Formats: sequence, structure tokens, C-alpha cells
Amino acid sequence: MEPNPEPSAHKEKLKAALSKYVPNAALDLCATLIMQHRIHLHIEVERKSRYGDYTPHTGKSSRITVNHNLSPFEFLITFIHELAHHTTYIKYGPNHEAHGAEWKSEYKQCMRPFFDLDVFPYDLKSALAKHMQNPKYTQAADVKLLQVLRKYDTRKADILTLSQLADGTLFKMKTHPMLLKRIKLLRTYVLCENPDTKSRYKVHAMVEVVLV
Repeated sequence: MEPNPEPSAHKEKLKAALSKYVPNAALDLCATLIMQHRIHLHIEVERKSRYGDYTPHTGKSSRITVNHNLSPFEFLITFIHELAHHTTYIKYGPNHEAHGAEWKSEYKQCMRPFFDLDVFPYDLKSALAKHMQNPKYTQAADVKLLQVLRKYDTRKADILTLSQLADGTLFKMKTHPMLLKRIKLLRTYVLCENPDTKSRYKVHAMVEVVLV
């Protein structure tokens, strides 16, 4: 009896479509997971408020969206993050915290096979392993992880972020004309001060800045 060629052909189409977005070493597993979980993956335009999201459906394919403009490693991490929402929903139903203990456990399980495949470079794997000890609602809340991810995003190689400045440096955000001075790092955010008014603000450490 001849094997059914359709699943194999479908997988190859998925891999071809994903090849623009995820690292090559992760292509086969990503395609397998999409087919196994009957996920409808939608590549979205850039959304400032989120990298991706998950919408469950009963009786038909659940939907995962991921922003199109992420680097391959960011795209992959976002996909796994959203896949964990799916596996959490399947296992626990709708009555659980969105990023609570159940999701964190599922996220770790979903990520483990990609660690085993050595998809990530050593420094990124190390930063991601620390992140996975207590994963946050988004990788954007983990400055150290974002700093390593930026190293592997060629489009952002020349971009200066607040995290790179020394305390006392004057700067402006690319999105705002206010003059600010960096005071000190507060984990995800940096305490900054307006030199004229002495008003203080908490600014995300990875915001893009221009030196004054």
C-alpha cells in the first residue's frame, strides 16, 4: 500500500512558508507542531502592543498570530509562547490565568525540544534558559534576553537603546522630543529625569534613543 503523500506535501509547503521567519534548524519541528495541533498560523503586520496572540476555537483550528517583522529567533520564541497558550487551553480549559503557573509549565515543555535541537546560539540559549526559569508575559519584559536577541537581528545592529547608555547621559527618545537624563537602571525600566523640570520618569530600557 502506498503511503498517503498529502501530509508530507503539506508539511513541505509549511516549511517553505516558514523558512522566511524561523531558523532553519527549527523548521521541521515547527511544521510538525502546527500540523499536530491543527494550528492556523497567521503572519500579522507589526503591532506595537504585542508580538503575537492566541485564539482558541472549539471544533476547528485554533489561531496563532505572530508579527511579520520579528527576527527569526524572536519569531520562534513568540510562536512557542503562543503554542504554550494552546496546549494550556487544551489541558486546562479557559479557567486559568493567562500567564500563570499552568502556562509557565506548558511553555517550558514546549520550549524543551528546541533546546534539544540546539536551535539557539550559546549566549542566546543561556539568556533564554534563565528567562524560562520564570517566564514573563512577554520577552519584552526581560531586558537581558532582549539585549542578546538584538545581537542576532541584523536590522537593528546600529540602533542605540537606553540600556546601552551610562548613567548621567543626556538623550531623547526617537518617538518623543523631551530631553532626558539617565539616572539608574530599574530592571526592565530606567529611571530618567528631565533636567529642566526635574520631573522623573520610568522609561523601558530597550527604547531607541538619540544622544544629545
